[in-house]
Amino acid sequence: MSFNVEEYIHKAESCGRTSEFIAKTVEYAENLIGKGLPVIFSTNHLSEYVGIPYGDLKYIINNRDKFYKFYEIKKRTGGLRQIVVPHLNLRMVQQFINLEILQKVPINRNAHGFINKKSIRTNAVQHIDKEAILNLDLLKFFDSISERRVYGIFKSLGYTNNLSIDLAKLSTVVLPNDYYNKFSECQLKLYRELVPENTAVMPQGASTSPALSNIILRRLDHRFDKLSQKLNVSYTRYADDITFSGNFNALPSIKLLKHIIKTEGFFINWDKVGIYKKGRRQIVTGLTVSNGVHVHRNFKKEIKKHIYCCRVFGVQEHLKYCKLDDKGLYKEWLLGKIYYINSIEPKAAEKFLQDFFTIEWPI
Repeated sequence: MSFNVEEYIHKAESCGRTSEFIAKTVEYAENLIGKGLPVIFSTNHLSEYVGIPYGDLKYIINNRDKFYKFYEIKKRTGGLRQIVVPHLNLRMVQQFINLEILQKVPINRNAHGFINKKSIRTNAVQHIDKEAILNLDLLKFFDSISERRVYGIFKSLGYTNNLSIDLAKLSTVVLPNDYYNKFSECQLKLYRELVPENTAVMPQGASTSPALSNIILRRLDHRFDKLSQKLNVSYTRYADDITFSGNFNALPSIKLLKHIIKTEGFFINWDKVGIYKKGRRQIVTGLTVSNGVHVHRNFKKEIKKHIYCCRVFGVQEHLKYCKLDDKGLYKEWLLGKIYYINSIEPKAAEKFLQDFFTIEWPI
C-alpha cells in the first residue's frame, strides 16, 4: 500500500508526462499520504489494489443492486430487522475500503460504536450513578445516509471526483420496495423528507456502513460535545444511541436536540426517547448504570433458566417445552449470551460457564 513519490515521478517522466501533470498528481498523492490514506488515482487503480479486473469492478458499480441479498432477522426486543448483505466479490471491495480508507479517519472521542477497544460497556461507563439520563435514537440510522452524503465523505478525504462517485456507489444501494414495508406511516413520511424514492443509501450489512456512519456524524458529535461541556453534562453515542447524563436541570432540551439533529440530516426516533432519574431503572445501550455497569438482572435470569432446564430436563425436552424446536444452533446461541455477560461482568459469567459445560448436548 506504500506509495513512493520519487519512484512515481521517475516513472511518470519516463512515460512522457508533463511537469504540470506530475506536480498535480504528486500534490494529490502527498495530501492522501499526509492523512495516512492509500494513494488511489482512479477506479482502474482501485481495481489493481483489490485484485478485481477493471471491467468486473465497473460491472459491479453499474449493477450494484444485483450484488446484494435482502432478508430479515428477529430483534432481541421483538420485531424484525431488515438486512441487506453484499455478495462475496462486492464484500471484498467493501472490506478494502473499510480497512484501508475508512478505519484510518479520526473519529470523535464521544463515539463508542464500531471502534476498536470501545464497546457498549465503555459507552455506558460514562453515565454511571448520574442524577438523570436522557436517551434517544436516530430514526432509520443507516437508511438515512444517502449516496450523495457518502460521496461527500470520500471527496472531503481528498479523492478525485470520479473515484469518489464510484467509492460511494460501492458503499450504497437502492433498497427494494419491500424493505420499507416495516416502516410506520409516520416514519416513512419523515424518512422521505431526507431520502427521496429510488435514492441509494448505506445498507445495514455492508462492512463500510459502520465506519461511514461514524465519519458522517463527526460534526453532530462535535456539536453535542461542545453542548455537553457548556451544560456540564456527559455525552456519548453508540451507533444511533445518543445519551446525555448529569444533573436533571442541566440536561439539554429535547427541542434543542431535535433542531440540531434535523440540521445534521437526521430525525429522532420518538419511540426511543426517555429521561430516567435516579431511583428508576437507568439503562444505557442495554446495560444498567445505577450502581456500576451491569447486564440487566432479567437477562441473566433468563440465561440461568435456560441452563438449569437444559441440565435437569435435557436440551431436547427444554426446547420442546419452550417451543423452540426450530431454534437452530441453540448451543452456540446460549454460549454467545453467556460470553456477552462475560464481556460485561466476568465474575457473574463464571458460574454460567461452569454449568453450561456440564450440559449433555445431543450429537
